[in-house]
Amino acid sequence: MDIEQEFVIAAPIERVWACFATADGLNAWWTNTATADPRLGGGYRFGFDATHQWAGVVRVWLPQTAIEWEMTETAPMPDWLGTRVGARLTAEGASTRLHFYHRGWSGATQHMRISAFCWATYLRLLGRYCMTGEIVAYERRNDLC
Repeated sequence: MDIEQEFVIAAPIERVWACFATADGLNAWWTNTATADPRLGGGYRFGFDATHQWAGVVRVWLPQTAIEWEMTETAPMPDWLGTRVGARLTAEGASTRLHFYHRGWSGATQHMRISAFCWATYLRLLGRYCMTGEIVAYERRNDLC
């Protein structure tokens, strides 16, 4: 099972790319304390809170075009382990088309359905950040999902 989202963000591709490729970019819309080794095979840490400290390895790295992580640490959410989270970007004038995916779920579990909703919410925050610079405080993000 896969989660797929696609929409256009009224922001340049470089800005949208930075939201996936850099720790600061990830922290602006998804994580709280990310670290990034931005390269093919590089490791990323996705820090949320004391309980949720995840990791992923970059399996696709095409600067300003595509990124994908294979999730290698996901406790306490084992159904994320081995799934692939990624984005493909295409410039459309001054805007960017984002095709986001979270692939490799074992099935349409309750957590997969919740994650699909949360991804849509987080991606809306990403779009708002790219277009206006607005950062919703990390502590408030889960209130939205």
